[in-house]
Amino acid sequence: MKNVIFDFGNVLIRWRPYEALNGHFSSEAEMLACFDQIDFFGWNAEQDRGRSWEDGLAIAARDHPEHAHIFQAYSNRLDAAHGERVSGMSELVEALHRRGVGLFGLTNAAEASFQAVKRTAPEIGYMRDVVVSSREGLIKPSPEIFEMCLSRNGIRASDTLFVDDSVGNCRGAEAMGIQAHLFTDAATLEADLRALGLL
Repeated sequence: MKNVIFDFGNVLIRWRPYEALNGHFSSEAEMLACFDQIDFFGWNAEQDRGRSWEDGLAIAARDHPEHAHIFQAYSNRLDAAHGERVSGMSELVEALHRRGVGLFGLTNAAEASFQAVKRTAPEIGYMRDVVVSSREGLIKPSPEIFEMCLSRNGIRASDTLFVDDSVGNCRGAEAMGIQAHLFTDAATLEADLRALGLL
């Protein structure tokens, strides 16, 4: 094993839309109930695929006019939604970098969201390449986005570990021959990295 590809949301940083919207909801549970009603996660996936914020907000205003302010507020406060680091992960990425492990990123993110993540997690700077879904018009777990990450960096699936908090994304990586670690916390990942000889 020579390389590690990292997801970012809920691996390096916590994705917490409530932090962007806590002035609009009395609880996270209330927010999630609203998200179900307005299909916020489906809308956000299209932002990750590369739809512009202008177009996304226009569609939200058309389809959910009574909640248009929620979409707008989220887009205005992306730093708040992406502002919390996952404990222990920056140190782990730095340790892998010192060991000479090939580090890469593969994230489902709108460009503005990715920039917010970079401000929270400067250890992304250790990565040789980051594949950002919105730049490519592809999102995980499509096989094409994994193939793009491998091929444009000249790395082999059999030499590579993929770290993500999503079961579906991990299965997508495994279908491409990449070993996957379903992320829960830094300590569990560190143990896996040591078992694989990466630390």
